[in-house]
Amino acid sequence: MLMQAVVIEVQWERLLVLDLDTRQTILVNTPDARRFRPGDLIRIRYNGVMANSIPPQISASNIAVIPRDTVPPAVFPPAVFPPVFFPPIVRPPAGCRRCPPFARPPFGPGFRPW
Repeated sequence: MLMQAVVIEVQWERLLVLDLDTRQTILVNTPDARRFRPGDLIRIRYNGVMANSIPPQISASNIAVIPRDTVPPAVFPPAVFPPVFFPPIVRPPAGCRRCPPFARPPFGPGFRPW
């Protein structure tokens, strides 16, 4: 059987990949794992046996890298980043007499953050 996948992580003699057909992560056992890098699009040939584990595991008989220039960009899964949350800005209402003035930053006029 053939599987097209994107390499997520390279481990010792195995790869964690994202199967492009089923969109599930699969652990691929292969002695050639060190040849690949995360982000590589690969074609995996295996015997069709998949272990019922989490994540599922297969043993590859042959793995080939598919050049990126032959693949349309829609094949690659979109990058997912964690959401960024900013704390809300709370200011006193206009005309508040008992409210302290806004605090000054704790650094002096010549401070450079980098």
